[in-house]
Amino acid sequence: MKKEIKYIGNYKILDIIGKGGMANIFTAIHIPLERVVVIKEMGRSESRRRFKQEALMSASLEHPNIVTTHDYFSIGTSCYLVLEYVEGLNLAEIIEHTAPLHPQTAALIAREICLAIRYAHSNGILHRDIKPTNILISQKGEVKISDFGVARSEDSPHLTSTGTVVGTPYYMSPEQAEGKDLTLQSDIYSLGIVLYEMVTGKKPFSGGNSQAVAAKVIRSKYPVPFLKDPHHSLRLSRIIKKAMKKSLNRRYQNIDQMCQDLERFIGWKKIVKRDKYLKDLPKEVNHIKQVTTIVRKPGKKKKKRSKRSKAFYLYIILIFILASLVYYLVRLLKS
Repeated sequence: MKKEIKYIGNYKILDIIGKGGMANIFTAIHIPLERVVVIKEMGRSESRRRFKQEALMSASLEHPNIVTTHDYFSIGTSCYLVLEYVEGLNLAEIIEHTAPLHPQTAALIAREICLAIRYAHSNGILHRDIKPTNILISQKGEVKISDFGVARSEDSPHLTSTGTVVGTPYYMSPEQAEGKDLTLQSDIYSLGIVLYEMVTGKKPFSGGNSQAVAAKVIRSKYPVPFLKDPHHSLRLSRIIKKAMKKSLNRRYQNIDQMCQDLERFIGWKKIVKRDKYLKDLPKEVNHIKQVTTIVRKPGKKKKKRSKRSKAFYLYIILIFILASLVYYLVRLLKS
């Protein structure tokens, strides 16, 4: 961080946590209230109109699963958005260090994201960039969506022309990758991909560049999550597959439907105690980061997963053999 940047208005800068053409992100202290916040500074390549739209859109959403917007102001030609500081980690870090997550844990996180999306959708707002780096999990076990930088209100004018692709290729819906008009179901597809990555530790589509990934999203099939998930949860696999249907008619029609399926899968006892199950995730990742690579034996987890997969397939083969023996015994008795 440049030494001359110490204050922005009434905010004392603590650290730079992100820097790019679209925005610079700082942690800071609001001096009058002595409150730690996150400040998003408009980048050089960002549109002032779109940046202000993000501020207005974020400020209109007050929900426990959405990062709170505290303030918006400008100094000279620079614009700033002041956001709630969430002490914890983003979901991308948790996936990197602990995935595959247990199906129940992944479903609990997805259900909290559903609640945030449902609230945004009820206010006519599409997020359009649901991905792990935009999902925060606090030390208290709270799940919050952030970054409405490319969000769009259904009744607002388009700030991007038809055919322009916005969002992150790995987490785009097929219609989004093609640059078509989006519906509320596009956010559902993106959440399906996030859930897929949580339970498998892998992205469903990969490629050498953005165009290659987008092409696979539009046309290609992805590995079945049931086979990639070491816990082999058939019910959760079905939820993921329905959220990720390329056809809008076969996909969940609204976020409520997906939320209800997740709640049935989780059960209300665990939903009520969700904070208890989720609050240890950031601590676990921080612990993993602190240990050395010598202490953390590489490949150990993979070996365990491999044994689980082999046991599962052996179980299927044994069932097939037993079924065949019963069939032939019945044939012999009849003859």
